[in-house]
Parts: sequence; C-alpha cells; structure tokens
Amino acid sequence: SNPTSNMASSLLLLGCLVFFTSFPPTLGHGAMVTPRSRNSIDWELGSAGANITWAWCQNVTGDKCNNGQAAYWYSQGCFIGCPECDHVSGRRQVDLCGKGFVGQIPDEAISVNRNVERNSAYDVYRHNPWRAPGYAPVGDACGFAGGTPWGPDVPEEGRYINTSHAHHGMRGSELPEMPTGTVWKAGGEAEVVWQVRFNHGGGYSYRLCPANETLTEECFKAHHLEFVQDKQALLLANGTRVPIPGLFVNQGTFPVGSTWARNPLPGTGYGPRCACDMDTNYKPGNFNCGCKMGEQRDGCSTPGNCSSGQCEPCPETPLSDCSRCDNPPRHPWGMSSFPQPCDDKCIAQQPAVVDMVKVPMLPPGKYVVGFRYDCDASSQVWQNCADITIE
Repeated sequence: SNPTSNMASSLLLLGCLVFFTSFPPTLGHGAMVTPRSRNSIDWELGSAGANITWAWCQNVTGDKCNNGQAAYWYSQGCFIGCPECDHVSGRRQVDLCGKGFVGQIPDEAISVNRNVERNSAYDVYRHNPWRAPGYAPVGDACGFAGGTPWGPDVPEEGRYINTSHAHHGMRGSELPEMPTGTVWKAGGEAEVVWQVRFNHGGGYSYRLCPANETLTEECFKAHHLEFVQDKQALLLANGTRVPIPGLFVNQGTFPVGSTWARNPLPGTGYGPRCACDMDTNYKPGNFNCGCKMGEQRDGCSTPGNCSSGQCEPCPETPLSDCSRCDNPPRHPWGMSSFPQPCDDKCIAQQPAVVDMVKVPMLPPGKYVVGFRYDCDASSQVWQNCADITIE
C-alpha cells in the first residue's frame, strides 16, 4: 500500500495553498509523492510550523496525504551551460556564466512565454534549465533544504522550516534511508506520482542510482528512466485517475536522447505582479506595494504602474525578477500558458501527475529513485530521492 495513506492526526493543523486559478506562480516547487521520498522526512511533524503548507498532496488511495516539506528541496541559480549554480539567482534571467549556451528543445515543449521569437531579448527564460533539460548544473542530486547550502534564507524565499530531522541548507543526498516497501520488477513497469506546489513551468525526468553508491548526478544520469508515454494521468482527490496525452521530449536533452516530460499542468496567474509578501498579503490585482525589478513602469510606488505582465527584455541585474511574465499575458483559454489537460472542475482539485516508467534490467537490490524537475520560468531544479527495491 502507499505509505502516504496512514496520516498523522496533525494533518488537521495544516492548511493547503490554493493555486492554478487564483494565486500567482511564486517560487516554484514540485515533489514526488509516490514512492515517498526521503525529502518528506518531517511528514509526521504537522505542528512544526504554520508555514508548512506545502505538505498537502494527492494520495493514490484517495485518503489524506501529507508530504512534509518535500517540495522545498531544490537547487537554484542553475543556468544552462554553466558549470555550477550560484544558489541565489533563482528568479534572475541572465546568462550568468556568459557561455552563450542555446537550448534546443522543440517549440511545442516550451511551457511559458511561448509567443515570442526564440532566443531574442523577449525570450526571457532562454537561459533556464528547461530550455536544455538535464544540462543545468545542480548543487546536490537530491536538493538542498530551502534551495541553498547555507542556513539563512536568501532573497529567493527559500523558507525551509528547521525540524529535528532536517534543517535549512542540508543536502538531500545526506538524508537517511527511508524504507517505502516499494518493489519494482526488473524489465517491468512502475508507477511514480508527483505534485506541483506552485508552477514555474518546465518538465522532469526520473532516474535511478544504486543505494550503495554515492548519490550524485553522474550516478543518476547513468540510469535515466524512460516513460511509458501512453499511460500518463492526473490523480484527483478521491483517487480517481484521468488519462491525459502527455508531451514528451528527447531533443536537446541530456543525457543525449533521454526522454523528459513537460509538466502537463500549465502555469497560471502570469501577468502584472508587485513585491508583496505572497505568503500573507497577496491579492490578485493589488499593485499598491511596488513592482518587482523588471516589471515596473515609471514610478513603482504608484498603483497601476506595474507592467502588463507581458515579457519584455529584463534588466538581468542581481535581484531582478522577471519570473512571472508571459506572452501573451492572457490567453483565449484563460490565464494559463497552454490549454489545460482537463476541465476547470478537475483543475480545481489540484491534481497530482501519475507517470509509468520502464524499469531497466538491473541486478536485484536497493535503489534510489531520483526525481529531477527543470524549471522554465526560473533557474531552479526541484529534486527528490526515494528508496525502492528492484527484484
């Protein structure tokens, strides 16, 4: 059975953030739900802090689901073509290392700011991980708690709440083994479920590393998993599955020719945004608290002077933020970047994504599944690692 089905009573203390239809895609996060990841190590500590609102998830059984702070393990400031992440430039749009690396994924795989000339100054997200899946560096193969290797927060809002199990700046690769009871059959197919918590667009892949080896990108990239492409689905709150046609890409990816899946759930709420505290006082259409750098028009202190939300050339300076624009900022099908895969009632349930992967013919034993999500509208890579056994 899914280990997320046995929920602690402390779940009653947790809230869940509504997204997709009403809140903007602020700092993007995604997390593996099934099998349960090591990154969800604090899932039973529901009372650890009021800000652990990322814990909510969808369960394959339809029962309550608590994923701890699994969605807060990631790397940031990770630009394609660069040798390393700077850990602070999560929303800055810039060729940070000046390598001039150009992503080659096909146009249809782009998830945000789709209606501009590729690689022009208006193609502001062109340096971010999803434009060349797998090519961006990461700080740790299983993510950092809060997105940085340091204890304090940085301006990118990596607000990981320290618990007795993990702390801000901790490496995910150093988390202890978390037995899940999940068994995969070599040569067969296996199910993986993940949940987006706010949406910066992009896509993802699954990989394996033997549990007795050091968990590194090199190890995971050596065991990239292929998708069963006709079996992607959305998981609703009651456990119902809605089959959807996924979009998969193997052009411009690394390892060369490896297959990645675009997030089937479009980002929403892109458009004019101001520098409010999104956790406490954001209200759609509220421009009274000043614009982010890169979104301003004339005096930022004047209500209504934020830009329209259309992507324009970004200042590319430290702390600038163009991560929430889109072209066009509104679409015939609403405020999403591409048509949603199911109706509004379905989307309102905040579905998780179900994937089937092909299990390679590997020696039996313990393995770690690595979930890597390369963002499109930010220079972030979301990462989780989970324990399984292959027979």
